[in-house]
Parts: sequence; structure tokens; C-alpha cells
Amino acid sequence: MTTLSRRALLAGTSLLAAAPALAGAATQFGVLSIEQSGAGEPLVLIPGLACGAWALEEIALRLSPRFSIHALTLPGFDGRAPIEAPMIPRICADIAAYVAALKRPLLVGHSLGAFIALKTTAAHPELFGGIVTLDGYPVFPALARATAEERAGTAQRLAAQFSAGAGDPVRFRETLRGFLAARMNDSRQAERFAERAARSDPATTAAYVVEMLSADLRPELARLDAPLLALAATDSYLAGRSEEEISAFYANLLAKAPKASVLLLREARHFVAVDRPDVVAAAIESFAAGLRLGRA
Repeated sequence: MTTLSRRALLAGTSLLAAAPALAGAATQFGVLSIEQSGAGEPLVLIPGLACGAWALEEIALRLSPRFSIHALTLPGFDGRAPIEAPMIPRICADIAAYVAALKRPLLVGHSLGAFIALKTTAAHPELFGGIVTLDGYPVFPALARATAEERAGTAQRLAAQFSAGAGDPVRFRETLRGFLAARMNDSRQAERFAERAARSDPATTAAYVVEMLSADLRPELARLDAPLLALAATDSYLAGRSEEEISAFYANLLAKAPKASVLLLREARHFVAVDRPDVVAAAIESFAAGLRLGRA
């Protein structure tokens, strides 16, 4: 396990200027809605809770000159039809089936999307050339020392905040507004995200919370074969702690992954791709430079 400083990772890498993405209409593959843009090495983006592909648009714009980007929207989010629980195993299976033709893409996920990325790559390590997690982990950080029963109870309580918005769009939107405002630096951006995220299904949003927060993927990380870069926000789950403490905590969470490294993102909350899109895009580009992507 190594911990990379931002300076070391980004040395010699210039920040990418935003460029128009070549996004076309979304296509459906199994339960996944997929938007493609750019050209080059294959990269799959998985956004977080209640978000569509638009949530990672800022980094997609910056990366599209180099990568062929496949941005997902999960079922039940952004107006997509829900599916029955358990959802995450079915999503992982469809991601694996989809990427088989891409020949070892780079898989990038935020929050819930990072959890799904880790679960998918652990189940199908041979399919991926690399993994980048954006402030998302194999277990919810606040529950890292909790028992399975404690995780399940906390998951149900947090999920209830979202399920309470079923049949009450105003309440659901307000819940999302508060949730997002606490996890982004820019309150205006949080407002815009909340308006779009409100198109998601409240019951499905709650169900994802239960599936993710109840789980602990740490035992599965030993099966990972591809290099893993975890981008961790300093002002997120461990806000107020020293950088040394934050690095050590996340390195411990990922200790079973054979090729994992942690990069701290300063001045960023949970939505790192929104708060620091240039730094996130440059980190992904730098990390990908040492990978064999798009080749069997």
C-alpha cells in the first residue's frame, strides 16, 4: 500500500482544458443507460447516489480528448426505470458484460459508483485495466468498525430520509438539497444538482443506501488485479483530521487491495469531481499513463 502526494502524482502533468464532449444519445445495455463521448482509451464513469451521467460531466469534458468515455446512469436515477432489489449485483453483472468488448477499460466511480466499481472489479478482475474511486470506499467510512448488525441499522435509518420523499416531490427535493449542500463547496452547484437529482426515484434511492451501507467489501479486495487509485477528499468523511491521519485511515481500508494507492484532494468535499474537476481529471490522466488500457 502506498500513499501518493498530490505533487508527486501530478508532477509533469498539465491540467486539461475543458473541451466539448462528443456526447450522443444514451443507449440502453441491460439495466444500464450509457452515454458515449470522446475518443481514445476506454474509460467507464459511474456516478453516485441519485445522480445521472451529468454529475461527472466536468471531468468527462476534460478527459474526452484522450479517452473514449462511457458514462453510466444507474436504474432508478435521473428518470430511469427502477429495478427490483437487490440491484447492485445485477448492475455489476451488466457492467461486466458491457466492458468485455472494451478490453480492460479504466473504471472510475464516485461514492456509490465507486462501491459498485470495486464490487465489479473484485468479481471480474480480468476485465479491467485500472480503477479510480472518487471518495468512495469498500465500506462506509463512519461504519468501518461497526458490526454487520450496526451497519444494517444505520443503513435503514439513513435510507428512511430518502424514502420519506416517496409521493412527496417537494420533500424529496429538499432532502436532496440538504444532502448535497453538505457535500459540495458551492451551494449554487448543490442547488442545481438537487433539481436534477430530484428526477430519481425516492424508494430506489433509499434501497441503494441500504445495499451499500450494509455491506463491507474489504474481504473482496484481495481479488483485485488492476491498480487502484483512491482519490480521498480531505474535507469529507474525516474533515478536521490531519492529512497523515486521513491517509492512514484510507490506506487501512484498502489494505487488502494488492496495488492500491491513496491521493488526498485538498479543499474538496465528497463531490470531488465537482469541487476540484481539474485536479481530478489530471490525476486520472496521470494514473492512466502507466496502465495497459484497451488491450487484452
